[in-house]
Amino acid sequence: MSVRTPAQKRANAHMQARRRRLQALGQWQQPFVNAQPVRDHVNRMRAAGMPIRALEERLGLSAHHLDHLLFGSNGLPPGEKFEKEPAELILAFWPTLNDLPGPSRIDAAGTQRRVQALETRGFPRAAMARQLGFGKTYFQKAVASKKVTARVARAVRDLYGMWWNADPCKHGVPAWVADRTRRAADRQGFYGPLAWDDDTIDDPTAVPQTDALAPAAADGENLAARWLMGESVILSRAERNEVLQHLFEWTTDTTAQIAARLEMSPDAAERQWHRLQQKAAADGRRLWRRAWAYRDKDLTKNEMGAAA
Repeated sequence: MSVRTPAQKRANAHMQARRRRLQALGQWQQPFVNAQPVRDHVNRMRAAGMPIRALEERLGLSAHHLDHLLFGSNGLPPGEKFEKEPAELILAFWPTLNDLPGPSRIDAAGTQRRVQALETRGFPRAAMARQLGFGKTYFQKAVASKKVTARVARAVRDLYGMWWNADPCKHGVPAWVADRTRRAADRQGFYGPLAWDDDTIDDPTAVPQTDALAPAAADGENLAARWLMGESVILSRAERNEVLQHLFEWTTDTTAQIAARLEMSPDAAERQWHRLQQKAAADGRRLWRRAWAYRDKDLTKNEMGAAA
């Protein structure tokens, strides 16, 4: 029997209490909606690796709630109508990697990109397998397949989060092995961590940032400056980078605050800042956080002078 989370129990209790109140007032009518969009959405989630029973458990639905919607029952075809409240709940949900049961098989694109990115850093697959507790042969076959289990995908994701900017030699990889791995990754055209945004790395249709086409921007000039002044404009990729660089370089905002302003994840913002710093260094320039504020205490006169 599936165990509901406290949040799911509260949501279900709220729904049942609302139904009883409306029934007592004689105002309750079971609302139904067109079942096809709901059925299509469920089938897309199934194709992405989310089993029906896991979906019911995750959303707090009763067991076999979706059977008639998908398959029909008692000799009848799949239903043409579906209850409104569960339909809204289902249509508003898309599973993350953490929602998927371990054995679920999903597209391996994100896992392969993370493994290849770590190879550009100098981490061989044998070191990754050893760190994750997988056999080398098993790991090699798993990441070479078109589909990978959610268990492996989560393990690689977490390892990537730890190692994306780490030194392989500090994790037991001999220097000559790290160098050989980096050269092999370069020959195969692999992209490093800075080429991928965390928000899109698992999307099979995503491309590395070095190959991405810039979106069309709104008419006019100085869009980055206008955005910083609060004007609603559409920024191109270059202008988004200009805004991000300005916020990191000249404001005291935290990485999380900057990411929130640009509607991106903190990790993605941090990596883009690293990209800009690397590009500046290649051009013989230096980027750093010029503005800084001590948030936990007042500056003394000497500290203010040092900060200046």
